[in-house]
Amino acid sequence: MTRAIRIIHLALVLGLVIVAGVFYILRQRTGLTFGFGPSLGMIMAGIGLVNLTIALGFLTPRFPERPADQAPDDYWARSETRGAAIILWALVEAAALLSWLGYLLTGSRVAAAVGLLAILALSLLRPARFEGS
Repeated sequence: MTRAIRIIHLALVLGLVIVAGVFYILRQRTGLTFGFGPSLGMIMAGIGLVNLTIALGFLTPRFPERPADQAPDDYWARSETRGAAIILWALVEAAALLSWLGYLLTGSRVAAAVGLLAILALSLLRPARFEGS
């Protein structure tokens, strides 16, 4: 079970890195513009930042802890742990996707910065962190 959780987390992080790279290339290298004003990028970055704040400020501290005598496989086999991880990672990924979409549509550097922050946060919220190892 632990290996599957690690693979899922890695796929989420790598998917966001690919999205960020593709959106950057589309925006910078091809000169693609959509005609949206900068305020849309700021709004999307703001929503992403709120998502990130909720995930890091409220959900992470409430994440179930692994008892010292429990194996990592048994820890991830519990539905409470898996469910909490899915909700937490989905909220952080939503923050990144909204921010990168705001960057793609408007070219807002603030949106790109929030997107990078969300990718960093997701990469730091790896399964080993919750296992206590």
